[in-house]
Amino acid sequence: MLKLIQNEWMKLMSKKATWIMAILLVVAIVGFTGLSKLSERFTDTTWLEDMEADVVQMEEQLASPDLTDDERADLEAQKQGLEETIATNEEWNQPGSRESIIVNAFGIMLLVTLFTIIASAGIVASEFSQGTIKMLLSRPVKRWKILTSKYVTILLFGLALTVLTYVFTIISAFIFFPAAEGNSIIWSGSDLAVTAVWAKSAYMMFLSLMNVFMISTFAFMVGSVFRSTSLAVGLSIFFFFTGSMIVLFLEKFEIAKYIFFAHDLTQYEIGFKMLESNTMALSVAVLSVYAVLFMVVSYLTFIKRDVTA
Repeated sequence: MLKLIQNEWMKLMSKKATWIMAILLVVAIVGFTGLSKLSERFTDTTWLEDMEADVVQMEEQLASPDLTDDERADLEAQKQGLEETIATNEEWNQPGSRESIIVNAFGIMLLVTLFTIIASAGIVASEFSQGTIKMLLSRPVKRWKILTSKYVTILLFGLALTVLTYVFTIISAFIFFPAAEGNSIIWSGSDLAVTAVWAKSAYMMFLSLMNVFMISTFAFMVGSVFRSTSLAVGLSIFFFFTGSMIVLFLEKFEIAKYIFFAHDLTQYEIGFKMLESNTMALSVAVLSVYAVLFMVVSYLTFIKRDVTA
């Protein structure tokens, strides 16, 4: 099995597209981090000052004894809304720090997902389109072992891109941003101790990696079943970007919580659940069932397919 995995890994690494994706990923990480630093120089907060002036004006109006109860209640509600908006935006407009960049490294995992989808979709389908499948299956190796080696290779590729993302995000953060001031940083609307940055960032990368594995498993299945790289890539990317909209469209129905795309594992850490009924345990269970289903379909199709024609 190790020999098969090594062979598949070498085949994947021999492709120019693989190295192009890795280079693009590194360039994107460094570029986005640099742009984040550059954008701080052009941040205009005069609108926040205007809102603060509005709050002061409302406080003066509230001090007037001529207000009716309804007017006072309406003015207090407006004042509270403005104060909450000011507080939220003051947090998000804090000067960037290397810790805040590192803890949000999972944001670039979108690119990792896209690149892993492309690799997953083609690792089986390309064998059919290039006509190398007969040569591959002519070896005295069981088909399930061949498919397993390809799947493990995809998981390793996703892991490698994730590690690459994390490492270069850290490097970029240290190049462009200073250390956080004080004992905490702002992360997802809440305080996070600077000492907890490494554990939090690693955990978020792990959760994001699980999401990468799931959508890649879907692409792997489509590529195995339909033997078309373009179809597998197209379907996977389509559902990846529209899945959340489908869930929100069906959120009033019970079936919504069993939809694959309702269970992005990072939602429980960033404080935005797609469905109120979602829990981490439910998401892990649902994703596990889908993973097994995807792999069963892949194996059954690949093992029983006739390639003699």
